[in-house]
Amino acid sequence: TLLTNLINFVMNNFPITHEGKTYWVSRSMAVACFVFANINNEWRVLANQRGTGAADFNGLWNVPCGYLDFDETTKEAAMREVYEETGVKIPEPFFWKFTDSPKENRQNVTFLYGVVLEKPKTEDISLCIGDFGGEVNEVNSVAWIPVDKIHDFKWAFNHNHLIDELLDELSID
Repeated sequence: TLLTNLINFVMNNFPITHEGKTYWVSRSMAVACFVFANINNEWRVLANQRGTGAADFNGLWNVPCGYLDFDETTKEAAMREVYEETGVKIPEPFFWKFTDSPKENRQNVTFLYGVVLEKPKTEDISLCIGDFGGEVNEVNSVAWIPVDKIHDFKWAFNHNHLIDELLDELSID
């Protein structure tokens, strides 16, 4: 059937041509960056609420995340996504881990990064909302959420559980 053929086409590798070169496309590469800051002696995580221009999960919260662009590393993508979605410029993040379960998140392979700002300067944590290069209306609002309040919010992509996991590994409470 047409639907079966379409599903097989989408779920398997296929060639595309870009600027005269052929690339084989399969599962997408994504990044997420968990930015923690000690603000007034309270640990917080940088997050944004998904707006009407986001592809899905509108109204839910997530840490800055998105897809890898051509000609960039996953670390560069993580830093770009943080800036695009929050206006915050971060120092070079550390690699935490990757997730690659074909049963989750549209089969994306996601590289997870982290940043810990123990004594941030005001300019390091200033939030902005604007069109920094992401999708139009992708972000509804941005916040430094106290880590002890993350479960008061509704999260996309299981980010609340990943925040808990990374906090435990970093011994931040």
